[in-house]
Amino acid sequence: MVAQKIDLSKIVQQAKEKGYFDPADFSGQKLSGEQLKELSHFLEKEKIPVETQNIRVDLSKNEALQVINSLRKGVPPQVNLTKFSVGRKKLIGRFKEDLEAAGHGSPQVRFLSADYGCGKTHSLYLMRDHAFKEGFVVSIVTLSRNSCPIHDFMAVYYQIMWNLRTPQERMKPALENVLDMWFQKISEIGPSRARKIIEEFPDDLKNALTAYYQINNPLNNKKEEQKLLIFNYLSGKKVPLRDLREIGIRNRIDSSNALPMLGYMATLFRNLGYRGICIFFDEAESIHSFAKFEHQTRAYDNLLQIVKRSQSSSHCYFLYATTPSFFDNYFFFWRDDPIRQDQIYELEKLDSEELEKLASNLCQIYSLAVESKFPPSIEQTLKKLASDPSFSNNIGEFVRKCISYLDEKSDAKRRLD
Repeated sequence: MVAQKIDLSKIVQQAKEKGYFDPADFSGQKLSGEQLKELSHFLEKEKIPVETQNIRVDLSKNEALQVINSLRKGVPPQVNLTKFSVGRKKLIGRFKEDLEAAGHGSPQVRFLSADYGCGKTHSLYLMRDHAFKEGFVVSIVTLSRNSCPIHDFMAVYYQIMWNLRTPQERMKPALENVLDMWFQKISEIGPSRARKIIEEFPDDLKNALTAYYQINNPLNNKKEEQKLLIFNYLSGKKVPLRDLREIGIRNRIDSSNALPMLGYMATLFRNLGYRGICIFFDEAESIHSFAKFEHQTRAYDNLLQIVKRSQSSSHCYFLYATTPSFFDNYFFFWRDDPIRQDQIYELEKLDSEELEKLASNLCQIYSLAVESKFPPSIEQTLKKLASDPSFSNNIGEFVRKCISYLDEKSDAKRRLD
């Protein structure tokens, strides 16, 4: 059978005008495997996002289980997020434009404004996936009073460093992976050319990177111990100075030099083939909810210092995800540094049609996870939930309701079987 002759350039042009490609718009046109491959190449080349909710969810049973188990706990899955996500076209469109600017060296500082339950954390992980596709190293830090309070600057820096992830290693801290790449880079280009790359770095960081190369000597019986020492140094952990000085490092990283260190790390990532670094802060508790006023003051001051430094750090992208109340309170602490309106992303709500698509995707993924197809009435019931206006303001609650309902029906079916 001869494939229908289709002008792919017209499809790409229409998708470009809309800002995304939706297969449903071209459902009447039959494309061969080669045509689909070619179309995918054109869309990727033009950086046109593909609307996924009308595409059959393609996951293995284990992948589907991981997604459902994460959502059941109320947290976004670490992988396969785009397999069921809906909406957010405006957000992702703006983000990709800003990411392109950051990749060309122009630092970007943004704020994401969304009420609790509107999908703020989910959106950050969705943005992380797009940043990975664009070749960025990404760190997502959840800020809370108990685990990572922003008034404790070094606690925040530590989390930034240990939460760094690369497109190749999305589930593991990137520090070891990146330093191993640095070791490989020196092996390929030689120590003298490698020194050129880090010649603008402070002496302690240069010595740490040099030491990491040297300790990989097979005869070194302290290799793992010294590796851990370098990881702890780079992440700002308080390690004994006498141990650091054995490998040529004279001072620890502290609040006075931690922010410049992130800029140097971005430069290192660039020389290892990445486009830059993205740092996302997810505010689990608002700053102004801190009981002590001194903690509020210090928290706002730390955030301002991070914002200012990010604005001068080449190839860095910084985003602070918070609630609308933040913008009513910050000005008392940042009188001379107002946030521009163009720096704020407003997280658009999902409409009932998008919630229906989300329900359909969740139903498909759940079916894959339990290897059992639900009757159409189950999916229709979930779609009816989408008409409840309260869920447009609380996407998290809608997802939990869907998963809970599917759990109930799955248990009932299992008992009958």
